[in-house]
Amino acid sequence: MSRELHSPSEEIIAQTDIASLAQQFVLNLFNQKNDTRLVFRTYRQAMEIVKTVNSLAQANGSTETEWETAALAAWFSNAGYLFDYQNPEPKSVELAEKFFAAHHFSPERKAQIIATLRGFFNDQSLRTTEGQLLSDAVNAVHFGSGFFENSPLMRLEQELLLNRHFSKEEWEQFQLQQLLNVRFFTSQAKLTHETIVANHILALKERIDKRKDKLSLGNNQGEKKFQSFNRRLSPGAQTFFRTSYRTHINLSAIADNKAHIMISVNAILISVMISVITYRNMTETNPAVLMPVVIFLVTGLSSLIFAVLAARPKVTSLINDATPLDEAKRNLMFFGNFVSLKPERYEELLDEMFKDSDLLYGNMTRDLYNLGKVLDRKYRFLSISYNIFMVGFVATVLLFLVVLFS
Repeated sequence: MSRELHSPSEEIIAQTDIASLAQQFVLNLFNQKNDTRLVFRTYRQAMEIVKTVNSLAQANGSTETEWETAALAAWFSNAGYLFDYQNPEPKSVELAEKFFAAHHFSPERKAQIIATLRGFFNDQSLRTTEGQLLSDAVNAVHFGSGFFENSPLMRLEQELLLNRHFSKEEWEQFQLQQLLNVRFFTSQAKLTHETIVANHILALKERIDKRKDKLSLGNNQGEKKFQSFNRRLSPGAQTFFRTSYRTHINLSAIADNKAHIMISVNAILISVMISVITYRNMTETNPAVLMPVVIFLVTGLSSLIFAVLAARPKVTSLINDATPLDEAKRNLMFFGNFVSLKPERYEELLDEMFKDSDLLYGNMTRDLYNLGKVLDRKYRFLSISYNIFMVGFVATVLLFLVVLFS
């Protein structure tokens, strides 16, 4: 181990045999494991932590042993994440012990480094100078000047490895809480990095407050627009919309009930007629009876088909995510239109609609019109079904009487 501390810009690790071996060992680990989901806790970050340990040790006048202990522990601080992201400590310690045992490192120094590494993961290393150096170096790299640049990588890593998905607001709150928990212990870290972290906290707090104010303003504006819309509509117009929606729903329910009756009646009668046809004695003794049976089967089946068409749901979709905003926001009332949209797109369109009373009024008007079109289709098919059933039933009965008395 070199007996003097060098500037941060120098490759300190390369000048020390055990440090160089540790660096190569950790590099081999990252090459062999090669987990591409680790985009934040990387080999490069481990090297930055070691360099920061050296910088802080030099500025604070730490002893060579303190610096070496913190630097060697720093090399293994990210290694455990390659194997167990949620609980990296056991694997980091195991790898460090394996490395030092292979190189016949001093048992006393090995125990000191392992204790520093364990203490770092358990937040118990802060009682020693080397533990403070390691903790300050990690916090400086994680939450220092590159915090906002590295934040998306930290978020992506948690999504890939922990399946933790954050909204923009949730992630900012999570970051703020992390920053508020940061503590520096060494003199140089306090002088250099505490101000940086404080500025990050201020920037995040302003960003969160600004979003809250914007959301509050948007909600107030939407409420005012909606109240303005209610004031604009006369009591008669409000009664019209309320009554029209209720009437359309009741008419649709009536049409479905009538269709179900026709389906049930035709299904039962068709089953009976098929049984009559298969009754051999009747068809052999009086073949003419087949004629009214066949007529009713044809007309009953036709009536059944139109009843099914009347009752069959049909969902139309006029918009999707690719539909232009001006066109999409004009047809939001019916679920068939917005169900194919992404939640963010739907919220955006709703915001546009609530901001404009004319647009909201137009959406309700077009929805009523489309409900009327659906009812028109239902009742047309239902009318055809009943007409066919009536004609077929009458024709079947008359023809049966003719055959019976001929």
